[in-house]
Amino acid sequence: MSNFSSADTEKLSQLLGKELDAYEQIRKLTETQTELLTRDDIDAFDSSLDKRAKLIEKIKGLHQESDPLMQSCVSLSADGKSSNEEIDNLTKKIREVLEICNDLNEKNITIMNEKTEEQTKKIDEQSAKRKGIGGYAQSVPNTPEIFDKKS
Repeated sequence: MSNFSSADTEKLSQLLGKELDAYEQIRKLTETQTELLTRDDIDAFDSSLDKRAKLIEKIKGLHQESDPLMQSCVSLSADGKSSNEEIDNLTKKIREVLEICNDLNEKNITIMNEKTEEQTKKIDEQSAKRKGIGGYAQSVPNTPEIFDKKS
């Protein structure tokens, strides 16, 4: 595929631009998710994950369309023909946004793990308290005669 026309370059540039836009939206959603996790707003967090999943599906579609064009572009660059600066810049920006998203995701996972540990401790404490109360409750008679007597 050595015939990589200017129309192909334009089409690839448009597709990469759309991908970059979708990745930027994911970055913003991921930043919002950090705030939502910090505030314990799980419903909004779940909604944000749904929006993110839709964006990922959009990106997959764009990538399927852009991948053959990118392969042709890369093979031309490997053959010593000049590469397209605009396409190179777009792919560089996409990589940068992906790195930011990765860092934010790692931060969110850390927050979620901390929240999970915190909730697990609370559940364990409640369970221990119930066992303690259960021991006292067994020693108190609960026959109806005691409660039904009028004093």
